Amino acid sequence: MPTRKPNRFLAPVIIAGITVGFLVSAYKFIFAKKQHQPSTNAQAEIGTTTTLQDIER
Repeated sequence: MPTRKPNRFLAPVIIAGITVGFLVSAYKFIFAKKQHQPSTNAQAEIGTTTTLQDIER
């Protein structure tokens, strides 16, 4: 049975795609703008606040 030649085009394209994807994700991780997130205390207070109308019901 004759041996086939390895595909010399597909492997470098796949390796380049993986490398580019890795570099893009690393760039986004390093240079991402930090988004302002509300503190957990403020979220807890929002969830536990009751009004006079709630108490009367």
